[in-house]
Amino acid sequence: MNAVFPTPDTADSQRLLSPAELEAALRDIGARRYHNLHPFHRLLHDGKLSKDQVRAWALNRYYYQAMIPVKDAAVLARMTDASLRRIWRQRIVDHDGDHEGDGGIERWLKLAEGVGFDRDYVLSTRGILSATKFSVEAYVHFVTEKTLLEAIASSLTEMFSPTIISERVAGMLKNYDFITKETLAYFDKRLTQAPRDADFALDYVKQHATTPELQRKAMAALTFKCNVLWTQLDALYFAYVSPGMVPPDAWQPGEGLVNEASPARVGGNRKMAAGDRPRLPRGVRLRNDETRGKWVLLAPERTFDLDDNAVAVLKLVDGARSVADIADELGKTYAAEPRAIEADILVMLDGLAEKRVLER
Repeated sequence: MNAVFPTPDTADSQRLLSPAELEAALRDIGARRYHNLHPFHRLLHDGKLSKDQVRAWALNRYYYQAMIPVKDAAVLARMTDASLRRIWRQRIVDHDGDHEGDGGIERWLKLAEGVGFDRDYVLSTRGILSATKFSVEAYVHFVTEKTLLEAIASSLTEMFSPTIISERVAGMLKNYDFITKETLAYFDKRLTQAPRDADFALDYVKQHATTPELQRKAMAALTFKCNVLWTQLDALYFAYVSPGMVPPDAWQPGEGLVNEASPARVGGNRKMAAGDRPRLPRGVRLRNDETRGKWVLLAPERTFDLDDNAVAVLKLVDGARSVADIADELGKTYAAEPRAIEADILVMLDGLAEKRVLER
């Protein structure tokens, strides 16, 4: 769900704020924009998501956790002051650990395994939503391309994380019987790491944002980071919670979740029927690969080779023809019994639907 926020505060944008005023302005951004306000998080904390929807959150959030030390390494590489590097590098250690099996990323993998994922599948990132990848990678690009002040200011979302962690852990333990304290062990250390990191970043920003322009840039950087976190939840909300709000040709969620119906997805796993009007989702297209001399189905980060029968069917898949219509047309083309063809078509289309490259 897209957030509709007021524009950033501009009343004092032409004057230099005192350090206390700057801190207050930064905290106000979090009060209005931090992702604890997102509908998906409210549903997560309040126990109103299905197991699949919780698992989707755990899986997609892994990509953010895995890229945090990459982001921090980019910041570290730009620090010319050794004293700053000694402090900042602890963030990388916190996530990567001092040895194999240690660190925040490892604990998040344990969380993902705790909700039923295979470790290799999580590491492959095959099931990560495209919007998740896009927003996380935008954050890495931001800290690489912007000034050091802006890069550090963007990390100030850590100021607000202890509150959301407390809500998340309490709510999930209370409301989901498949969640345990061991599953959520990642958050134990973050309750002390996040305030430590936030205190350093806040002091740095207050000391180095010495002009109205620099202060505006620091506030804009924090706003950007809040948007990165919010966008990740938008992706989850649209993909897994509110399909009725999504355009009918929108791309479908990532692969790999258990087949569990939920109030938001009732009927989502039913088989294709003769009256359904199949269509290719946005981002999926039929293409003749002239280099290899064959037709393929192209999807984001995936390609499916097709036999002649599948090509004949998919050339008629347009969202207007029903499965029965397609069978009738192929029956005329190949002088075959349409209802016999229809049975084969339904099997093929069900297989493509399971792979999330076909919709009805």
